[in-house]
Amino acid sequence: MSRRLIRFALRVGVATALCWFVAAVLICLKGMTAPYGDADIAVILGNALEDDGTPGPILVARLDTALQCHRAGQCPTLFVSGAIEDPGLNEAEAMRTWLIDHGVAQDAVVVDEHGNNTLASARNAIAFMRKHGMRRVMLVTQSYHLPRARLAIERAGAPVVYGTYPHHLRAMDAYWTFREVPAYAVYFVRLALNPDARPVSFRPMLFLLKLLSKFG
Repeated sequence: MSRRLIRFALRVGVATALCWFVAAVLICLKGMTAPYGDADIAVILGNALEDDGTPGPILVARLDTALQCHRAGQCPTLFVSGAIEDPGLNEAEAMRTWLIDHGVAQDAVVVDEHGNNTLASARNAIAFMRKHGMRRVMLVTQSYHLPRARLAIERAGAPVVYGTYPHHLRAMDAYWTFREVPAYAVYFVRLALNPDARPVSFRPMLFLLKLLSKFG
């Protein structure tokens, strides 16, 4: 390989890395500055569970954030949306149990077991909102995930979208923020080309762990 080609490849690599970094920062800032207000319903997006079926740290942080909103009277209905990974690992049911154990009335929690990804959760939430005449929705997830979640639910037809997130940061947030760059880009393009695009689930870390387990 010639020196000129090497220099060109290095420049492209540096430019790509810089653009990716700037995009990640902008996504994070967009999430942190999401509007906040009184909502008819809060949509809590699922995340990984512990091996015993209880919410993991990220999900507990989201649930606690939603609980504060509910106790303040700003989110009277809590819509918990997640996937069923394996028998005994039902994200939505785990969230429901956690909220009820922390004092939320059973009839204030709506369970969506078909939130296999952000787009599916958004569409399921909108279907429930339309059925019950709701207009204002509060999204509850991590700050870096809020822009993509807002994009999904706005494209699904939400009239008013607010957002809130756990305010304590973790080291792994850096990885997830950078992961959001291509994830947001894919959502933006797919929904721009086809607002009714089919939800597709792909979890890179889970895929990698399963792949490695085959060679373990």
